[in-house]
Amino acid sequence: MATSSIPAAIDYLVVTARALPGLPEGTVSDGFPVGVADPAFAIGIVPYDDGDTPNDVVHAQLGAQMEREYYDIPCEIAASAGGGEEAAKTARDQAFAIYDAFVTKIRADRTLGDALQSGAALVTGMRMDQTATPDEAGRGRVCSIKFVVRCENRF
Repeated sequence: MATSSIPAAIDYLVVTARALPGLPEGTVSDGFPVGVADPAFAIGIVPYDDGDTPNDVVHAQLGAQMEREYYDIPCEIAASAGGGEEAAKTARDQAFAIYDAFVTKIRADRTLGDALQSGAALVTGMRMDQTATPDEAGRGRVCSIKFVVRCENRF
């Protein structure tokens, strides 16, 4: 038996994201992206940010022979659009369409394909960033959605 559900949970998230509509092959990365993709979905590490997945194991009541595991898996979705008046909206709409589809999948299976044996996952801590400087604007408009998949598991 595995001592942590983290590997199986990340595997499930990667497979689930790769099956989402609107994400062409090669745009979902397990860990730090190999190249630049648009749109892009990174799981297990958020580029240029704190990508740690700390794991707290709590030993339940003495003699209960049970452990509880709590951890967050960081994720980021990014989409961009060329210039024009509606570019920010276009990038934001694309990023949120992917985010909404992903959250819907997690809500439908909070065990992450049975990676969490007696627990649940939820998407939380969402933060959206959009193009904010003239230098960034010269490359078009970008919308980034950073969030975590919070997991609780009981062994």
